[in-house]
Amino acid sequence: MNVRAVFAALLLMIVTMSTTGYAKPVVSGDTLRLNFESIPDFSLLLSLWQNVDLDHHSTYGIQNHSFPNDTVSKAFMCFNPSAVTPPMTDQAILPHSGSKFGACFSATPGPNNDWLISPKVHLGDEAKFDFWVKSYTADYGLEQYRVLISVTDSAPSSFTSLTGTDTLTASTSWTWKQFNLSSYNNQNVYLAILCVSNDHFILMVDDIEIILNSAGALKADFTANPTHPAVGQAVNFQDVSTGFPTTWQWTFTGGSPSSSTVQNPGGITYSAPGDYDVSLTIGNGTSTDTKTVSGFIHVEGYPSSASLDFEGLADFTLNFSPWTTVDMKGGATYTINGISFPHSGQAMAYICFNPSKTTPAEQFMKPHSGSKLGCCFSSMSPKNPNDKWLISPRLTLGTKSALDFWVMTYNIIYGLERYKIAVSTTDNDPGSFTFLQADYETAPAEWTHRLYDLSNYNNQTVYVAIQCVSDTAFILMLDDIRITSLAGINDEQKAISVSVFPNPAHEFINFSSALPPGTSIKAELVNLLGKNLRSAEFESGHGNASMDVHDLDPGFYTVMIFANGCRLVQKVIIQ
Repeated sequence: MNVRAVFAALLLMIVTMSTTGYAKPVVSGDTLRLNFESIPDFSLLLSLWQNVDLDHHSTYGIQNHSFPNDTVSKAFMCFNPSAVTPPMTDQAILPHSGSKFGACFSATPGPNNDWLISPKVHLGDEAKFDFWVKSYTADYGLEQYRVLISVTDSAPSSFTSLTGTDTLTASTSWTWKQFNLSSYNNQNVYLAILCVSNDHFILMVDDIEIILNSAGALKADFTANPTHPAVGQAVNFQDVSTGFPTTWQWTFTGGSPSSSTVQNPGGITYSAPGDYDVSLTIGNGTSTDTKTVSGFIHVEGYPSSASLDFEGLADFTLNFSPWTTVDMKGGATYTINGISFPHSGQAMAYICFNPSKTTPAEQFMKPHSGSKLGCCFSSMSPKNPNDKWLISPRLTLGTKSALDFWVMTYNIIYGLERYKIAVSTTDNDPGSFTFLQADYETAPAEWTHRLYDLSNYNNQTVYVAIQCVSDTAFILMLDDIRITSLAGINDEQKAISVSVFPNPAHEFINFSSALPPGTSIKAELVNLLGKNLRSAEFESGHGNASMDVHDLDPGFYTVMIFANGCRLVQKVIIQ
């Protein structure tokens, strides 16, 4: 997770920009917009808008990232996360639209006194001021800001608040804010966003609009979050129309419900992947306007399982796509004495290791299966202990969800390797994950099968991660990783008097029944991919029935029992 980093203060100060420097004619017409896309990356000059820093303090930077003007005294900046070195791709830093947004970094020391001031505009009837706003993170507190207006000049002392004495708070999701300017009809004004955060991090603004005349001009418009949901994920729609509508008629093709008459409907779900149209008709009693967007909602069909056995990857690659690797600390890694291979000693999270392809061939490392495995080499001091992540692609789990893999410590002389398992329901940023257990686990000296129950995340869209936290050890070895779930099979429980034992099982699974004698019973054993591995048919009243499972791999399985038109579904473990 990106955290603040205070760099050496570069005693630079943005000179408070005078109105002379922005001598422009009064803007009139329909709408004045600032979406930052035409402004140079990381510029402090924001077109016609004034950028005024009254706290005159240096600002926080972003650890492990650099960009122009990153810690200088400043108000707002045109920020392009894709142009940062290295680029930033986590969901929390993405613009509302396009590739850029306005960023106000917290002053150190705080509080901020940073102004983004519009040029002079002439308002018509029923004008509005709107924009999108969010906090980058809540880790240091949600960002705070005010919205103000001046009818005289652009000096900060001339502004009065549009929100009274209240300070507004920005959530961590892009939120649309609109302010009615009808009290200032037919006046020349300046509008401002003032950041007053105190030792937080980054206030983000985007798609700023001053709608100069909206009276009587109905124009339908809407947005939604998310626009790329998973199957079954709730979508919330927001009306951003102009012209003061009083009625709303929504149509959600393929959605449930398929229509709504409220202004901002929420909880719309889609049951199948695909692209779906959305339509909104607004009215004010005398006129209407309609907007329809084809394919506005794209429902993702994420897989319900994933596996990684490393055999399909290039020897010694660090790219496990579609899996993701993240080395949070960096730093040189330990090497194998007398052995050379690509990336040896370099900073890395995990590497696809082929011991038969090193120079010379490594004789003491054997994959669990095949010719390759995943290795996490320990970083040397001062970058220890490890904070290295192997993260699955995005999955939509079904039922009976589980993670299993084989794990081993390369050389116990340096201590047993340590790792944790974590799950994220939002994104694949390491800061978004929740650990399954508070403490780490250790990897044995021999290949060992480990199994983790993910049923708490059934029917959710997730990322699953293995975090290596070894400290001054050597090599954590992983192989044959599987994330599995039963997609489309309901965990249906029926009143069937059949017992399944023992559980966990080793060589046999036994069945006994209290159903009336002569009742036909069928049992099926399926793996987590839904494949039928064993079946047995028997009648109650004739003793116990058995199913031989001695040759099956350890792991989670499902027994489905059918009798009298009913079905019993029960999870079993084979050890």
